Amino acid sequence: MGTLAASEAPLTRTTLAEGAYSRILESILSGALPAGSEVRDVSLAADLRVSRTPVREALARLLKDGLLEQDPQRRLRVVRFSREDVVELYDMRELLESACAERAATRMSDEDLADLRRRAMDLRKAPRTAAWKARALDFDVFFHDRIARASGNRRLHEDVSRYRLLVRAFCRITGNVDNLEQALIEHVELLRTLEARDGRAAGKSMAAHIRARVDAVLRELYPEAV
Repeated sequence: MGTLAASEAPLTRTTLAEGAYSRILESILSGALPAGSEVRDVSLAADLRVSRTPVREALARLLKDGLLEQDPQRRLRVVRFSREDVVELYDMRELLESACAERAATRMSDEDLADLRRRAMDLRKAPRTAAWKARALDFDVFFHDRIARASGNRRLHEDVSRYRLLVRAFCRITGNVDNLEQALIEHVELLRTLEARDGRAAGKSMAAHIRARVDAVLRELYPEAV
C-alpha cells in the first residue's frame, strides 16, 4: 500500500471532502499511491487527520472518475491501465478535443489567443531546468483547458476535463525535456491554426498532437509492444 503525497497543512472543516479528494488524487497522479495499490478509508483518514466520512466521499468520487476500481473482494485499488486502456483513453481525447479545437477557432477571443501565444513563447525561451519541466506540464494543462472552454459547450468541456484527468499521470511519466519540447512545438502549431481562425485545420492539428502524445506514452510504458 502506498502513502499520500506530502502536504503542509491539515484539511479545514469546510473543505473536507474536496480536500480529501484533491490530496488522494495528487497521490495517485504523482505515483505516491501506485497502480494496483489498495486504498483504505481508515488509513487515509488517519493520514489526512479527518473522519472517515469525507474520505469515503472522496473515494466514491475517484471510483466514479475511473481512477479507482473494486477487486473481487470489494477492496478499492488504484487502477492499473493496460495498453488497450491507454489507447482508448487517448482515442476519446482525440475525438473530444478535436471538436473543441474546431469550435474554439471561431470562438476564442483575441485576448485569450494572445495570452496563449505569450505563455508559449515565454516557455520556449526559458532555460531547460527542472522548474522548466514543471512549467511545461502546467502550460499543457492550461492550454488544453483554455481551448476546451472556448468551445462554448459546457458538457464537452467537462468530458475533456474528465479524460485529461485520467491521463495526467501519463503526462508526468513521459514529462522529460525532449517530449515536453516536442509537445510545445505541437502546441505552437495548433495555436497558429487557431489564430488563423481555421476550424478544420485546428481540429486536424489537435488530432495530430494527441496521436503524437499517445505514441510517446506507449513507447515509454509498453516499449515491447510498440
